[in-house]
Formats: sequence, structure tokens, C-alpha cells
Amino acid sequence: MGLYHRLFKEANVFPVQTRSASRWLFPLLLSLAVLLPNAAIAKCEDWPQYSYILEDIDELYPAINSAAMNDADRRAAVAASVQFYLQSSLARDQIAYCELSVKPDSKISRYSVSFRSSAAAAAQYPVAHPQWLSNGRLGLQGVRSCQLDAACWQPTGGQLQCAAPWQFYLPLGLPIVQQKLLMLLHYPPYVSMQQSDYLNNATLNRWQRLLTTVGVANADTALYSTIVDIFPIAAPGSGESGCFSTASAVQYFSSQGAGYVPGMLSGLALAVDTVTTLPVMVFGAEALGYWRAAYPAAPIGVNQAGATALAAGGLQTPYAGANHPIAAVYQTCSSTPGLIKMEQQDLASACFAKSMAATPGAVPAQVAEQCNGQYLSSAPSVEVANQVCAMAVVDKSPQLAPWSVAKARAWCAANQNQACPLPDYSK
Repeated sequence: MGLYHRLFKEANVFPVQTRSASRWLFPLLLSLAVLLPNAAIAKCEDWPQYSYILEDIDELYPAINSAAMNDADRRAAVAASVQFYLQSSLARDQIAYCELSVKPDSKISRYSVSFRSSAAAAAQYPVAHPQWLSNGRLGLQGVRSCQLDAACWQPTGGQLQCAAPWQFYLPLGLPIVQQKLLMLLHYPPYVSMQQSDYLNNATLNRWQRLLTTVGVANADTALYSTIVDIFPIAAPGSGESGCFSTASAVQYFSSQGAGYVPGMLSGLALAVDTVTTLPVMVFGAEALGYWRAAYPAAPIGVNQAGATALAAGGLQTPYAGANHPIAAVYQTCSSTPGLIKMEQQDLASACFAKSMAATPGAVPAQVAEQCNGQYLSSAPSVEVANQVCAMAVVDKSPQLAPWSVAKARAWCAANQNQACPLPDYSK
């Protein structure tokens, strides 16, 4: 490990700040270092430099703030937050970089961004990053309007007794130029904001496990995890469904309100050819409800797919519905629809994500039909049966001592791929 740290330090190539919770990011960055030729590492100054300005962003990034801080301290804190999340986006976009800096400009709430990269995709950042933040301002506008409505903003003992804290939080640090898929979800769990990692939570960890199960490389899972939430508000990770209603999302974050969600979807669903964009997947009852309200001409349901224009006159966007990525964990062998049924549905959704991203010009309904036939069959292949069984076993294993996928697959193979009854996890 010391060798890689030394290479990064000597070349002035900085990986995203790491922590034990973000355990997959550091291996990804190490793999990038291994792939780069030594000559390229030694000559960062030969890489093209990209510089641009970000304005009016102080309220878009979480940053330390206190009454004791002066304006210079506050702006330095914002700059540090911008740099941290920019590092994460570049890494998850699989863009190697060096000499990255974000510095307060002479003008209040303006920051100078600069970095070097040999990756062609890096040239998109000077346009894509400011545009993404421009759409983010619509989210802040929607949150401010929501805060004025007691039926919308109720984290401190409102009518529904919603749990605090709530805080505006954009999906920072995710891919914005090389993503393969967009995820439409409900709201980000507050723990992700505390850990400064939008993908470090049980929901997204399980989505990544589904993706790798159907054959997506572990290093590529972040490219399938560019998220738009119908509420850009971090809140406790469960029990908030009624507190963030579809009606409020439509009122404050759709084209009827500030336009945050359609702006984000349109901005991130990049064109893949002259008629088609990247696919969008809609996860969970709340996001599905929002989609039906916002795009009534595009019918959707779990494992149901189609294509629609996200804006008048726009390109066709493939889409599909899915269960919420964590919902299956709360099922049992005897519940309805049941643990096994939801595992099958979720793997079919992951199959759609992988297949649609690989062939974006394909007919979405046909891709869904193929994946549904593979994973929802009453007579699945041995491999599919083992995948379904292993997902169920891992999902129901103890939180503090979860089974690995390899261990679950071995147990399933020895038990005719029948997850129910579940294993004795104490052994």
C-alpha cells in the first residue's frame, strides 16, 4: 500500500479522500494508478489543464459553519467541500486527474476550479459541472418553498411526527459525464450526508450487490448509480414515506414547482445517439408515483419498461420501474409478495440496467422481457436459481455479521438453491 501512496504523492495525483466506509473507492483509484504508465504519472504537468468558475454555490454544498467563523473561513470551508465532492465525481467517472484545486475567488460566492487530466471525458467538466449546479439551485428553491408549507416541511413533530434532522442535500460526488444509467429515488438517508458519501448506505450497497451479481464489474457499479431524488432532503433512513409525499414532490420539485427533478433528469440523461438518451430507472412506490404524475403518458410498474421524451421535443429516454433497492430486506419467506419473489424482481431490474446500458438503442420493453424471462421464470437456470438464493441469504443475514456472497452461494449450492427456510446464521 505504501508504494501507491508514494506514487500519488510524488506525482501530485490525488485520490478522493478515503474512509473505511467508502471501502470500494480506494481500490478503484489504486487500479487507476496501476493502469497509468509510469511516464504519465511522472509528467502530470504535460496533461491538459481545465479551469472554470463556479458562482453562487455557497448554499449548495454542505460545509462547516459557525458564528465564530469569519467570511474568509466560511468560503475556505465551502471550497474544501467543493473540492472533496469534485474528487469523488472525477473518481467515479473513472477520470484520472492531478493538481486539483478549488479556491475562493475575489468575488463573494465565486470559486476557481482547476485540475489536469489526460482523459478525454475531463473536457466535459467545465460545462457539465456548472450546469449540474445550476439545476441544483432549483432544488434549493424547491426546499425553501417546502419549508414555508407545514404540510411539506415537518421534521420537528409535524402532523405526521416525522423524525429529525432534515437538511437540503444534493446528490454530490456522483458521475456526471460518464454515467451509464440514472436512478430516480425518494430521498437520501441522512447517514450519507454525515459520511460525505452519497453512495455509502444500505440502499446503494445492496444495489451495487445486485449489479455485480448480474455481471457488472465491481469497479463500474458507480457508473450505474447517478441519482436524482424526488426530494433533495437528507433525512433519517426509514419511516419517512408519508413525510415526503408524492404530492409535495410534484408541487415543489417538478415542472409544476421549481423544476428540479425534470431539470436534473434532462441534464444527466445524456444523448447516446441522435434519437436516444441514457436510461432512467425509477425505484420504489414514491418515485413511481412521482413518475406517473409527471409523465402520465409513460406507463410504469415494477419490471415494466418503455421510452418517453423527458421534455417536449426531446430525445427518447428508455425507462423501467423497480422495487426500492432495500425493500426486499424487509420481506420474509412467508410475507407478500415474499422474499424470493422480490429477489427475482430486483435481479431482473439489475439485468435491465446492465443490458440497457450496454445496448442503449435497444427497445426497452424487449430488454425487460428478456430479463424478466430470465429471472422471473418458474423454471430458472441453475445459475439464476443460485443467484436468487444467494441474494436472499445475504439480505437476511445478521447486520453485524453479514454473510459474504461467496459463502451464501456455497450454502445455496449445497441446499438445492432453496433459500427458504433460511440457514441457521449462528453456525
